[in-house]
Amino acid sequence: MGFCVDLMKYKSITGEELSIQRDFLEPFLRKNMSWTKVDRFSVAKDNERPNVNAVWKGSGRGRNLLMNGHVDVVDVPGTQLSRWKKDPWSPTIEGDMIFGRGSNDMKGGVSSMIWAIKALMENNVKIKGTLAVELVAGEELMHHEVGTTAATKRLLEQGYTFPFCVAPEPTDCEIHTISAGSFDFEVLVTGKEIHTAMRNLVLYPQRWGIPCGEEVGVDAVSKLIDILKLFEKLERQWVHRYRHQVLGAGGYPMHEDQQGVGCFTINPSFVEAGSYLASVPGNARAHCQVYHPAWVKYEDVAAEIKGVVEAYASTDDWLRKNPPKVTVGKIFVWPPYETDVKNPGCQALSKAWQDAVGRPAQFAGFKAVDDIAFVQALGIPGVSMGPGSVFMGTHGPDERVSITQIMEMAKTFALFVADWCEVQ
Repeated sequence: MGFCVDLMKYKSITGEELSIQRDFLEPFLRKNMSWTKVDRFSVAKDNERPNVNAVWKGSGRGRNLLMNGHVDVVDVPGTQLSRWKKDPWSPTIEGDMIFGRGSNDMKGGVSSMIWAIKALMENNVKIKGTLAVELVAGEELMHHEVGTTAATKRLLEQGYTFPFCVAPEPTDCEIHTISAGSFDFEVLVTGKEIHTAMRNLVLYPQRWGIPCGEEVGVDAVSKLIDILKLFEKLERQWVHRYRHQVLGAGGYPMHEDQQGVGCFTINPSFVEAGSYLASVPGNARAHCQVYHPAWVKYEDVAAEIKGVVEAYASTDDWLRKNPPKVTVGKIFVWPPYETDVKNPGCQALSKAWQDAVGRPAQFAGFKAVDDIAFVQALGIPGVSMGPGSVFMGTHGPDERVSITQIMEMAKTFALFVADWCEVQ
């Protein structure tokens, strides 16, 4: 596990991927493995943010395979730091777990992928198909243009073709053949400020001649709260309305999905209001993230959200005249991906897992989003499968990954590469 720990020592926050790629991964791949070609390059305009592509060229008579892993991690803000039991930037091993930022998302997965291939190379395995691994920047903030999209296009432009791709994202070792789609949106409610001493006039009818209600002021927060409650109702409708054999339904063929059901959600990530302590808040804003079904267009989901806000506003005297503003896709619109469980790559990966660990593979859906969507956009079907799970502190305190799962995935990937690319 030394490799994973060393990988985690690099504070490779999104946008700061240079050091881990230049000083650790590229030299490791060149010195310790038998790649046909190792290619470090950057297409970012603002600063150097390299990707590393490594190619193990086969004899040309087997199936090619692409494996994709990101090296960037989410930062640990000061407000979160106090909730960590361990230093997030000093990886530690406790029992079966490696703790530290990036352990689960996804340096544990990258480690299992690299060491699977290293084991094959050290045992003088010769493959017929060509294997390419891309270690990319920018996944956490959907910077796919400088990361996965750039790396994959570079391989395609060099003449390689790939019928399948695997990303070792934290899936609890399940094969995730479908993901949710995701986008962000903002709801801005405009009220009317007044001194807090006059809040009673805002809230309660007064005797004749004394102004009250919106004549005096309007509490934007209370109206935003009503809208957020409607979003909760919409979430519950979605999870009953949208059913799927794999995504959000417990998994296939066994209903043992470890990442839960009911994954179509609206999360109010940031809620802000007011401009002065002694004023009734005249503005309120919620910046939300949505996860929606892969088979529903994000435009339709966004339209439904806007419809809920408009319907509520139509029942409110103030908001009919001052409708809330809904802005969709302020930061990102992340597409979903989907690959049929009957795809030969899925079936070969399932067999490799069974052979490696002696347990049947579990097909499920990725409740989040990842770069397989952008690989798929370039015509390459793929899935996510890797050690760890999103509930193991991902993007939060005490991020961790199971050593057992890293080893299980390394064995699985080794068998999968040998089978898929075919041993010479």
